[in-house]
Amino acid sequence: MNSPAAGDPDDSSPRRAMSGGLGKVVEASMSGESVSASGVLAAIGGWRGVVESLLPASIYLVMFVITADARISAIAPLTLAAVALLWRLVRKEQLTAALSGVVGVVICAAAVLFSGEGSSYFVPGFFINGAWIIAHAVSLLVGWPLVGLLFGMFRGSLTEWRQVPALKRAARVVTVFWIMVFFARLAVQLPLYFADNTSALGIARLVMGVPLFALAVLFTWLLLSRVSAAVGPAEMATEVTEPPKSSSSDE
Repeated sequence: MNSPAAGDPDDSSPRRAMSGGLGKVVEASMSGESVSASGVLAAIGGWRGVVESLLPASIYLVMFVITADARISAIAPLTLAAVALLWRLVRKEQLTAALSGVVGVVICAAAVLFSGEGSSYFVPGFFINGAWIIAHAVSLLVGWPLVGLLFGMFRGSLTEWRQVPALKRAARVVTVFWIMVFFARLAVQLPLYFADNTSALGIARLVMGVPLFALAVLFTWLLLSRVSAAVGPAEMATEVTEPPKSSSSDE
């Protein structure tokens, strides 16, 4: 599932994953909006959000390759985040996304400064991906997929969608799909981390960050658009509100 935080492109924050990206896609597909490049770009934060997400980790990786010093490299994204925050303050722009980005960069840089290991910059992302896997998996196990809750949010009822089979199936499929996205990140990146291959880990994080997130958003939108077209508002109301026919002596 607001623009991406100016931090780790792979994770940013849970708020972005659901409210900023997935939430916008669910809202657009449920309202019948056609899939478009501009819509996908907006869901991942727009050009500015993409740049703010990619730059800190990219600069950290470049500095690490040049200097081979993790602690010096960690100072670069911290400086960038501070400048970006100051720029927003000068322009009197909303600071919510910027602050979350700064927090993300500070956490990643702190992990490096504390451990002295270059690969530590990417460790917080492992925990965030793992947390999303757990959250989605638990929602499936209890029968309330997180995507279904978004259906309910944008359709005006948190329970109505459960009475429409097509929406229940779509909620399960999309939730499983996002579990696979988060799991794929860990499956590729954790071995690189344990091998202490910081350069390869950084490249994998960048490739499986915004680009993979955009592909996941596109797939989700395409799938939900088909479901939305098959289950329109009128049909939805009929399926939910129409009472079962009772037998009578006239039949």
